[in-house]
Amino acid sequence: MYDGITASRLPVSAQMVAGYVDGLYKWSAADWARFPNSVKVRIAVFADTNDGHVLDCEPGNCTPAQSVDWVLMRRRAGIDPTVYCNQTDPVTGWPAVRAAFRARGVAEPHYWVAKYDGVQSIPAGAIGKQYEDDETHGWDLSVIAEHWPGIDPTPEVDMPLTVQDVKAVADEVLGRLIPRAGAGASGSTSLGGMVAWNDAHVQTIINQLNAPAAPVDAKALAAAVVAGLTPILENAVKAGQAPDYDHLAIVVEQHLAATLASPK
Repeated sequence: MYDGITASRLPVSAQMVAGYVDGLYKWSAADWARFPNSVKVRIAVFADTNDGHVLDCEPGNCTPAQSVDWVLMRRRAGIDPTVYCNQTDPVTGWPAVRAAFRARGVAEPHYWVAKYDGVQSIPAGAIGKQYEDDETHGWDLSVIAEHWPGIDPTPEVDMPLTVQDVKAVADEVLGRLIPRAGAGASGSTSLGGMVAWNDAHVQTIINQLNAPAAPVDAKALAAAVVAGLTPILENAVKAGQAPDYDHLAIVVEQHLAATLASPK
C-alpha cells in the first residue's frame, strides 16, 4: 500500500492507497479520483473528525487517549476502525495506545503500525506495517494483511447446510406451481402435489403386485415397464405436445397393468 501527503506523487497503478480526509494535507475529490482502480483507505488526523477508516495517532495529530474516543465515535457510525501509530514509541506509539484502550475497558481496534526498518513483516496483533518512508518519491510503503476488516469487503463464509436449510429449499421447490397441460386441462398444481399423487398411484400398483394371488417376476416387471413407457414417451415427444401429467400417469398405469396381465 502507498500513502502520502501529495496524491499526485503516488503511482496511479497502486493496488491500495491511503490519503487524508482532514488537516493540512487533506486530499481533494480530484486526488481520490486519481486512483479509480485502487482500494482507498481514508485517514483522519483529528479525533473529532467523524470520517475515515484510520486515525493517525502521533505527535501533532491526536493522543492515545483521544484515539479511544474516535474509535467509539466511528463504531457508532457503523465503521470497523483502525488506529495508525508508531510501533515502539512508549509514550505516543502502539504500547501507549493499547494501554489507553485497556484502561477504559474498550475493545481494541485494528492497528496499522510504523517502523522504518525495511522489513515487510506484520507484527502479531497488527493489520499492517509501514516499513519504508521514501522521501525521494514522496510516499510511504506498507505491507497489509490479506484481509483488512473495515476496508475490504467481508468475505463470504461457506457454511454447511443445516436440516432446516434443506427443509426450506425442499418446501420452496415442492411448493412451486406448475401449469396443467393437455386437452381440457386448466389451472395449476404444485410439484409437491404432483409427486404425492404419483406416489399414491405407484403404491397402488405395488400393493397389487405384492398380492399373494399375483406373484411377479422382477426381471419381467422391469422389462414390461421399459416396454410400456418407451412408446408412450416417444409418441409424446414426436407429437411435440406437453401431455397433461395426470393423464399421462393414468395411461402409463393402464398400459403397465395390461402388459402384466398378458401371458408371457
